[in-house]
Amino acid sequence: MPATSSKSVNQKSKGLSHWRKQLLQVSLPALHQTGQKLAIAMRKPDCGLLDLEKIVAEDPVLSFQMLSHANKANQNPDNDVLSLPHAMALLGMDKVKPILKNVKYIHFNPEKIAHNAFLQALNTSLHAATQAESWAEMKIQGSGEAHYWMALRLSVVYWYLALSAPKEYYAIEHRVQTGENRNHVETEILGCTSQQLSRTLLPYWRLTEFTAQNLNKLLNPDAKMLGKLSKCAWKTNVAPEIPKAQGLYLQTPWLASMLAHWLAMNSAVSWYSPQTLRTLKILSVFLHRPLQEVIVQVHKTAVSFSKLHQLQGVWSPAVQLLHPKLPKRSLPKKVLLSAQKKASTKPVAEATKVKAKKDLSVDLRKKVEIKPTRTTQDTALVPIKQQQVLPVNEVQTALFKLFYLQTVKQQQVFSIHQLMDGASQVLHFDLGLTRCILFMKSRKQGSVKGIYAKGFADNSPFASMELSAESDHLLGKLLGKPAALWVQPHQCAKYLNDLPEPLQQALENPKEFVIATISIRGVASGILYADNKGGDKAITSAHYSTFRSLSQAVNHGFGTLAQKKEKEHKQQR
Repeated sequence: MPATSSKSVNQKSKGLSHWRKQLLQVSLPALHQTGQKLAIAMRKPDCGLLDLEKIVAEDPVLSFQMLSHANKANQNPDNDVLSLPHAMALLGMDKVKPILKNVKYIHFNPEKIAHNAFLQALNTSLHAATQAESWAEMKIQGSGEAHYWMALRLSVVYWYLALSAPKEYYAIEHRVQTGENRNHVETEILGCTSQQLSRTLLPYWRLTEFTAQNLNKLLNPDAKMLGKLSKCAWKTNVAPEIPKAQGLYLQTPWLASMLAHWLAMNSAVSWYSPQTLRTLKILSVFLHRPLQEVIVQVHKTAVSFSKLHQLQGVWSPAVQLLHPKLPKRSLPKKVLLSAQKKASTKPVAEATKVKAKKDLSVDLRKKVEIKPTRTTQDTALVPIKQQQVLPVNEVQTALFKLFYLQTVKQQQVFSIHQLMDGASQVLHFDLGLTRCILFMKSRKQGSVKGIYAKGFADNSPFASMELSAESDHLLGKLLGKPAALWVQPHQCAKYLNDLPEPLQQALENPKEFVIATISIRGVASGILYADNKGGDKAITSAHYSTFRSLSQAVNHGFGTLAQKKEKEHKQQR
């Protein structure tokens, strides 16, 4: 991953106090469909608590809110409200109806950044709750529901964060997806970890002192204890002996919920990571079952959960099972060599010959030197190399590296929209290019048609927009001679006049923009346009280099799609 400057880190890292205040100001919304069902039910004169409970139980966020209100209204300081029926009965109809009427019901749109982030966080927490319920029932029958809601509660920080700061949420998730440690990334971006935030929210949940103390203990785990527990996993035919200290730790209340929370967060990155395997080993000790049997059971639960909870635009745990494991990360070469010199008594000349581990924390693939496409005086288009998809050594942004890994290295391309959704996120978050359009050659000779647009107030006009791509226009020049171009503010008026008139009107006079040819197997087939209208970032040479590399990765993605279609046609014959 790229090294972040101290200045940018300080600007992002606002600290525990700031985020606690910001999260507490967020009002959690419920699903729009739930609000409609509740409105119909409450109009009926014979509506009872049981009728409302069935509807509320379908919405995890609304159920969580009912539990929170019930814990605040609970007069018994020694008992927690840990189930939805208990919460509804404690509040009564006279309090339940006003609460349900004051909740904000939203129709979530996965295409909106904040909504998609919230749905992803909700899906992960629901997976944790389902796993916790299953494990708790294995240990003590009847305790599953309480652990279900407790596992949801442990993930509520991510709900708040996704709604209040989606940009920070996505920045954390994208860096974690490349293999970085979650706690390190959260500390760098937020100034604190999510577990520290959960600990500060404990007083606001109005739980009993006993529950709060145990949750506080689990949210601040002893790394050595967890390491010793994972070594006690049941791997052979005979169960290993568990030391007394580890046995006492396994009796900590709500451990099943915390283990489920850790497993869901780790498996959302990769089921085959060391962190996920370590959690499964601890679970094997907790359930006192063979490790292989535990892994099979957990995978089955993940698949059944994915069938029951299908959220649009969200990756499911079952799909994650099919993803390959992430490459191993190691210390930089310089650090390894210095460590070897200190540990070894051999001469320095011999120590330097020791083969260092491959460093996967930075991009060590074959580098290519990209020459600028424009000089200070000449603004002519410069051709780009075809059929050569290589990373740029100056590109060190997190989203681009993730997009490159998935599109080029792993070839995880399933559709044009999936490919362009990933590209648009790189353009928006890393480069500040808020709007983008993809044009592809139309069946009508000498024209291009819009097939994807993002960031405009209304993207629909581009779906039916068919533009002339004759050689006297800029689009025709790019299709005739593949190239990339960065149009700066002092040149924008000149180049905008070189675009077809319908496109000029739709763009609404951007200050500057970038544009590049999209090629499929070396044949110019489309145009990628992006600008920063409405954004707060100016385009720099580094941004332009990233844009050119992104367009090459998109070329590779289209090539992958073409190969898949060819295979499908061959199989159908």
